[in-house]
Amino acid sequence: MRPALCLAFLLALGAGCATAPPPPLSAAERLGRAQLVSSDWYIYSQLAALKLIEEYGPPDRIERNRLTWHNRGPWQKIVVWNARDYHAPAPEFLDSVEQTVPYTVPADKRTALAAFSGRIRVSRDGSELTARGADETLNLLALNLAHELIRGVRSPEEARRFYERTRELAAAGKSSPYMQELFFLKLSVRPTSPQP
Repeated sequence: MRPALCLAFLLALGAGCATAPPPPLSAAERLGRAQLVSSDWYIYSQLAALKLIEEYGPPDRIERNRLTWHNRGPWQKIVVWNARDYHAPAPEFLDSVEQTVPYTVPADKRTALAAFSGRIRVSRDGSELTARGADETLNLLALNLAHELIRGVRSPEEARRFYERTRELAAAGKSSPYMQELFFLKLSVRPTSPQP
């Protein structure tokens, strides 16, 4: 009886070890894996991934078609997707970078945000605002305009026209403060140093 109990105990112990999660990857391992995964991506998405890795360090989560960072800079979440680029007339039309900020959105402003841009999304509980665009500068622009729309500074049509005009000027080499920082988070920005 005793040998049978010992054998059962050892088998149970071995089964428990087999289901233990793997240890977390180091920053260097995450970096290598992210570079390997994104090396097979469409070129614009690959370039966006490399730029975000340079800015925020290795991603926290690596999947075949996306890389994800949490709590970097002013962002609650950053995701870069492997988006097909053969339909995009230019890189600025490829929406492969998604960035989320904490932002309480009044329920009565959701329709106006949807009328402004399909690139802006509000979380179900109204506690987060997400922009999805070609790069971080276009997401900053969209989120700053969404903030102005929510505050009643601009109408959806005015925000849409301003977005398009500013995007065109940026493509021609002009800069805009709307594309450099989030105006509404100036006082509550988290540190931008990459996390190990």
